Amino acid sequence: MGIFLQKHVKRLREACAATGFSVSRGALEGCALLLKDAPDGFGRIYVTAGDGGVTAPCDACRVLVLVEEREPTAERAYRRGYELGIATGGHAQAFAGLKTGNYWASLRALREGVAEGRDETLLFTPGGHLISACMANVFVAAEGRLKTPAPRTGARPGVVREWVMRQTPVTEALLSRAEVEAAEEIFLTSSWLGIMPAASIEGRALGSRKIGGSLIEAYRREVDEKPA
Repeated sequence: MGIFLQKHVKRLREACAATGFSVSRGALEGCALLLKDAPDGFGRIYVTAGDGGVTAPCDACRVLVLVEEREPTAERAYRRGYELGIATGGHAQAFAGLKTGNYWASLRALREGVAEGRDETLLFTPGGHLISACMANVFVAAEGRLKTPAPRTGARPGVVREWVMRQTPVTEALLSRAEVEAAEEIFLTSSWLGIMPAASIEGRALGSRKIGGSLIEAYRREVDEKPA
């Protein structure tokens, strides 16, 4: 456990600063050490607003570490690729773009998609621009050009998203539904999935994995070589 751990802690620290949550650097670093030494699985660091009334200042935050035993995503899922759907209506986010645990709206959309046989669901702003998948960032390729949603849509600057953008030219853009549905290739990134190719979007097969396929192998090599 502990892949890109310091980058995650840095983003959490930035989110706390942006929302007025007072938490010491030492508290977050201490929790990071606990995760580093924890058994393999899925770890989260949560920062709460602390004790007191709902209008009290967030100057006594509590920091919690949760570790969940979880089997890695099956290799057959990467070979098959994810079936993607598109959420109906615009997606409203709290603390857009920040590293938070406020996933309720995304989880609802994800569950609705799973009930329809989708592995993941793409979320769009009320103005019609792609934000992300429910639990992952999104990259879209067409005519050899790779794009990802611009941060102003509410997309999170995830650590694997950042890794991809260091490996290959990527344009941060406002992506319409029509552009996404016409893509030649789509792949998702997250700390849990790494890089997951999409097999289809709204039932239309995506045949290309030219960019995502090579990135998957490069990412796996770096993760395998990186000390925890």
